[in-house]
Amino acid sequence: MANITRIRTMQSLHTFLVAGLFFVLNLVIASQVIAADEPPTNEELEQQLEQAAGDKKTAIYLELAIKNRNEKPQLTIDYGKKALEHIRQYPNDEDEVLVLCNMAWSYMLLGQYDEAEELSVRGLEIAEGIDDIKSLIVPLNIAGLAYWRQGRYDEALALYHRALDIARELGDTSGESATLNNIGLIYVENGDSPKAFDYFTQAKNLGDKLGDKHKMTIAMNNIAGIYSSQSSYSQALEVQLEVLKVREELNDEPGTAEISLNIGITYIHIGEYEKAHEYLKRALNFYEPVGDTRAISQTLNAMGLAYFNQEQYDAAAVHYDKALYYARQTNDKVMEANALISKTELQIARHMPEDAQESLNKAMALVEEIGLKPLEVKTNFHQAEIFLIRNQLDEALTHIQTAIELATEARERAQESDSYELLSRIYEERGEYQQALEAYRKHKVLDDDIFSQTNSDKLSQLQSLYEAEKRTKRIELLERDKELQAAKIQQQRFERNVWIFSLTLLLFIALLLYGRYSQRKVNQALSRALETQTGLMQAVAHEFRAPLARVQLGVDMLEELDDGDKKVFQNINRGLGELDSLLKEILALLKMESRQELEEFQPVIVGDLLAEQIEAYQPLHPNKTITRAEPPRGPAEFQLPKKHFEWILSNLISNAMNYSEQQVELGYRSSPSALEIYVDDDGPGIAKEDRDKIFEPFVRLDPSRTRSTGGTGLGLAIVSRLARLYRAEVRITTSDLGGSRFVIYWPLHKYIK
Repeated sequence: MANITRIRTMQSLHTFLVAGLFFVLNLVIASQVIAADEPPTNEELEQQLEQAAGDKKTAIYLELAIKNRNEKPQLTIDYGKKALEHIRQYPNDEDEVLVLCNMAWSYMLLGQYDEAEELSVRGLEIAEGIDDIKSLIVPLNIAGLAYWRQGRYDEALALYHRALDIARELGDTSGESATLNNIGLIYVENGDSPKAFDYFTQAKNLGDKLGDKHKMTIAMNNIAGIYSSQSSYSQALEVQLEVLKVREELNDEPGTAEISLNIGITYIHIGEYEKAHEYLKRALNFYEPVGDTRAISQTLNAMGLAYFNQEQYDAAAVHYDKALYYARQTNDKVMEANALISKTELQIARHMPEDAQESLNKAMALVEEIGLKPLEVKTNFHQAEIFLIRNQLDEALTHIQTAIELATEARERAQESDSYELLSRIYEERGEYQQALEAYRKHKVLDDDIFSQTNSDKLSQLQSLYEAEKRTKRIELLERDKELQAAKIQQQRFERNVWIFSLTLLLFIALLLYGRYSQRKVNQALSRALETQTGLMQAVAHEFRAPLARVQLGVDMLEELDDGDKKVFQNINRGLGELDSLLKEILALLKMESRQELEEFQPVIVGDLLAEQIEAYQPLHPNKTITRAEPPRGPAEFQLPKKHFEWILSNLISNAMNYSEQQVELGYRSSPSALEIYVDDDGPGIAKEDRDKIFEPFVRLDPSRTRSTGGTGLGLAIVSRLARLYRAEVRITTSDLGGSRFVIYWPLHKYIK
């Protein structure tokens, strides 16, 4: 009986996750955030914050909060706090309500229900003052969820019913469907399965009406949960397999993993443990790569239960320990308490009372902090079991009586029944056989009531299903007749259009073949022209260098013979030096453009490379200072094309030294996917509209960036092309030193040309 109670608790926990997933969808709709095909990353949104102001900045903070609330709830809380600070300067009640609701949701994921309740109630109070009643739907549901997670079902139900009335008044079908599911889940907790079944059925019908299979499968999954709670596992499994098929058709991987977990739990009920492991592993194979620690913990706990029922206690212990580890990673106290209770049950079954007591003490501390009565019932129940094993009968009697009181108060009839059965055994050990008999009779009465209620619930559900099936069949007949008429018309259109399509296809193929033939000839001509042009430019550059060298030699000889004014010769030498540098850069650029070859990657210690560059450039500019920022924590060695990377870095540093006033600073940081190196200067900076231009060859910006400051005008062009060759990116922003910051984002994955 203890195992049955435990499984039901697991299902209750899973039901909470289903409601959470659906409620997230409700929040997205209510917040009116339009999702793009490829939503912006956190980094991109952070960059937008730099340019945003006023309400736009609040909107970006809100988008960041919504984006991270499931995977990184603490990040949502941090962004929410920033958004609230900004809202104080630019008041907006609607945005403040959504920020508070998202923060409350994140606190619930972290198991911090007091903070969640405080923020959700505050959001509801603000929404009460907004003229648009639609703004009440989200805070009503969030506040209801906060009450529900604390076992305050009546308060939660009142808020949900109010949200349902508003959704119906506004014709908000999506909000109505979400709230119907939440109300149904409350009735499940209250043990009123017929009412829960009715609300889930309404939610399912709304999903059908909207054509939203996702909403429909959520309601169906909850209906399966009712079947399972009534021990109708075959019916539950039938519904769950249907849900699985739909979610696979929708290519909904998270939904498929979720229903696979449910199916695995149902197979545990049925006793087909190998099948259970098959579906639970499928769920785990999805959750582990995405890092969903909460779902991983729940799945591992279920796998541990399967091994426990197979009496493979060592395997069960391993999975319970892993589930406990991930629950602590998630910082979900409910999950952690359940994992500890699982360990306690296993240790009791293995006759290890001392270990069981240690696990239970940790669980009881968490349960006392959370304040959930169903978990208090379980901890008192297992404490009584441990005292019974130790033959501490008075203490066992005290705890089992507490468990019965709490189970009665929480309307946990299955746990109340199990507790009376254990009470009977305690009285029997004490030699109080009359009390033992009375306790056992109460256990039997409760079991019979549960059995009768289950059958009554099944009858009500069957009647509801029969009426729904009749309506469905009537609609299907009308739709089938309509489809038949449409098929006849479609057949006539098809026969008429097939010849037109065939002729059009033949013409298209002919044009395509001719176009490809013409394009091939054009490409060949262009390739030959480019090769000729490149060769000619290289030849000109090489030929140009030879006479320049001779002129340079003659000037040097004149300079030695003539002791007069050497300024003219110095100017000639300077000009010739500039021409020589220019030709070298042109040849390098041409070579790079024509070859496009990648250098072999090798290990490079970036800090040492920066130090070498500082040592090379500092003597060339004795009146300026070049420094290196404090290296960050983490890896210092990276796989890089050393020669090309030094070329890029050298050009960036040379550019910064030329245009700085007194100071240049180098630094770097890294992430698992990219290396980021920046070069700061305290020069005049670059206007935003000019930042793309400076990567073009021979482009200089007036008045500050001209040949008088040095350089050929090709250094940054070479940087841009080398970066593009390795799929890196060069950006320009404003430096903390007051000038420009050149940042190179270098991908760390292996480059494939």
